[in-house]
Parts: sequence; C-alpha cells; structure tokens
Amino acid sequence: MDNQPNIPRRSWLRLSVGLAAGTVGTAFTLTDADKDRCAVTPRQELGPFPTMQFRSQADHDVDLTQLTGQAGIATGEVIIVKGKILDTTCQPIVGAIVEIWQANHHGKYRHEYGDSGKSDPNFQGWAQAVTNANGEYQFKTILPGLYGHRARHIHYKVAKRGYHELVTQLYFDGEERNRTDEILNSFTHEEQMRLTGKLDKTTPTPTIEFTINLDKVQVGALPAKVLTDYTGEYVLQVKGTDYEQLLNKFLGGPYDKVTMQVEQQDGLLYLTTTKAPKAELFWKAKDQFDAASFYDTVLTFGRNAAGKVVSATFRARDGQELHGTRV
Repeated sequence: MDNQPNIPRRSWLRLSVGLAAGTVGTAFTLTDADKDRCAVTPRQELGPFPTMQFRSQADHDVDLTQLTGQAGIATGEVIIVKGKILDTTCQPIVGAIVEIWQANHHGKYRHEYGDSGKSDPNFQGWAQAVTNANGEYQFKTILPGLYGHRARHIHYKVAKRGYHELVTQLYFDGEERNRTDEILNSFTHEEQMRLTGKLDKTTPTPTIEFTINLDKVQVGALPAKVLTDYTGEYVLQVKGTDYEQLLNKFLGGPYDKVTMQVEQQDGLLYLTTTKAPKAELFWKAKDQFDAASFYDTVLTFGRNAAGKVVSATFRARDGQELHGTRV
C-alpha cells in the first residue's frame, strides 16, 4: 500500500530475462506464431518467498480463503486463479508442482514480520497444486492487495523433474500501477502481455487464467564432474546491504552473514539460502550462472591459484554485489 515503508528493494527486485539453457526435440514443426506462443514464460525473481516455516504448514491446499479448522473467511474479493502448465511445444505437463503466494487484502504477506493491523488470520497466504492429465491447475484465493509500490501480482514457482523450474509473477490487466511497476516494465510489451491476465467478472466467481511454459532439461548438458566443482557451503557477508534489510523484514534479523548451500541434482545446480527453498541456477559460462530467482543476479564463482573454487559473488544489474567464501 502507498503508506507502507518503502524498503530499498529496487536493485534486488528486477526481473530475469535470461532463459534456461537446453532445447526440446519435437516430432512436428511449429509455426513462428506457435513458437512465440509456446516459448518459455519470462522468468522473474523469487521475491518475498514464504520461509520454510510456512512452507511446512499443514494447510497449503488450493483454497487460500479459509484455513482448515477455522470458520473465518479471508478478507477481500474472492477470485479463481487457474491455467495450464505446458512445454515449449504447448503440450500439457502432467504432475507439475505449482506454488503460489501473495499479499493479503491489506497488502501484507503472511510471513512478513510486523503487523501494523494488516495481518489476516484467515488468509492462507501460500498454496500448492499438482497439474492434472491436461496440465491444468486451479486455486481459490482473494484479489491481492497492493504491496509497497508494486503492481498487484501473484508469485509462481513451478517445478517438474526433467524440466527447468520456472519462477515468475502474474499481473492483472487494467491496473494503474502496471504502468509504473519496475519489474513488469523491464519486459518488452509482448512479454508483458504473456505475464498479464484479465479478470473475467462474468463468471460466478471472478476468474483469471495464466498459462506457463516450461523448458525441458537437455540431458548431459553439464557433466556431474563439472558441477561438483561448485557444490558446497558458502558464507555470504550481507551487513549493510539491501539484502540484509529484506532478511530483517521477513526473517526478523539482525543478519551480518547468511549461509548458502550449493548442490547438484539430475544434472542441474541449485542454491539454498537461509530459510528459503531450493532454487535452480542456470549456466551462462565457465564459473558463471544466472541466479534468476535470487533477485535477478549473476552468480560468479572464484578460484584460487590452484584452480579450486573458493568464493561466490552475486552481482545485481546496478552493480551491487554480495560476496561469499566457501567453507
């Protein structure tokens, strides 16, 4: 909301326009229009993701408007959010895990520290669904409130083994703040159209649809022996950074340093930071990865004279950096 403190997140909240490496084979030829329509959905940063404490909550079903065992209903306009998860040939992906999280009617995330009278004890805040045989998913939630200076939006994280994970955000057509939102306006007009849905109010419950396209992993693109160079634990120095302020806002703080774990799985590299979920790193060049989910940064690993990886540096688009050393 406009009267909320504006935490200096700008440098850590810019979208990722880097797409995952890897190609998909297909038995038929796509037209140019199909290729555009079926291309990987533009990636965005993870943002204020629910901490692991909330991700393990018992109630994370597809209805965010009411908590199990409670009679109360979340404040706000109830809406249906639905869509399909497809591949880059627009074929449905069965069994994809779709996670969403958003601000409540008052513009506050459930996992955000502090209150100021904006908490909603009846709003679930985060939910998870699994796509059916047609690649379909559906949630019941409320129209998200305005958070900070952002446009109205819902966060998504989609994962399926054999595909690169996708972190992105859904925006609402016709919202005034769409014109000034820094993240949304970092995309081309065509990309913005793919990230924006129209709320259909002719249905019994207003409904918005959002289709997401994932990219298949190219098997063996990066051998395990290469990825092993980077795996391990790193300590990031965060004192005095924008990232420290984010940690304080959502984890309580104070934080001088945080631990980052880098691991490999199924030929891909992942990072996990303090109380946050595992997120994929996308290879760019030797010792360099696109850390799309980590506030749109590029992660560069440093080596010593003997060639061993000993450090990690996240660099934002505006030049701000976070430095870490390998334990």
